[in-house]
Amino acid sequence: MILSLVNNWEGFGGKRQYVQWGRDRGQYLNDDDFFTNSIVKGYYRNHIKAVITRINSITGIAYRDDPTIFAWELMNEPRSQYDNSGKAIQDWTTEMSAHVKSIDKNHLLEVGMEGFYGESMPEKKQFNPGYGVGTDFISNNLISDVDFATIHLYPDQWYM
Repeated sequence: MILSLVNNWEGFGGKRQYVQWGRDRGQYLNDDDFFTNSIVKGYYRNHIKAVITRINSITGIAYRDDPTIFAWELMNEPRSQYDNSGKAIQDWTTEMSAHVKSIDKNHLLEVGMEGFYGESMPEKKQFNPGYGVGTDFISNNLISDVDFATIHLYPDQWYM
């Protein structure tokens, strides 16, 4: 089982909920500030710790020790509308992957990418489905605390 720690999309709260909590504390934020605002990132780090250290009420096993969990996913389909360079998501992925690994060294970790090319391979960006999303599949998956890469493929939407 791969458990996603947050959704880019609004389903189940998503990153927008974390940003809203920041707004509720007087922060002036857009949805992409999820990746850069220290208060919002703190909320997410607290969530990560709460989930990974949670004790399963049926088995009595902490999630970080549970053999039925194969891996953690940092986010389902991270995207940034305001930073096409990919730096914000690269920095966030580096920070949050290190945080996950500081709590759980037993499980693998993946990012949850859709697979868009970025600045690491500009000659390949032409194969993206017509737009940038602020990610770089190659660079994001070369981060030392990321254990393997996944891709979310939508050929019907990508005109393949």
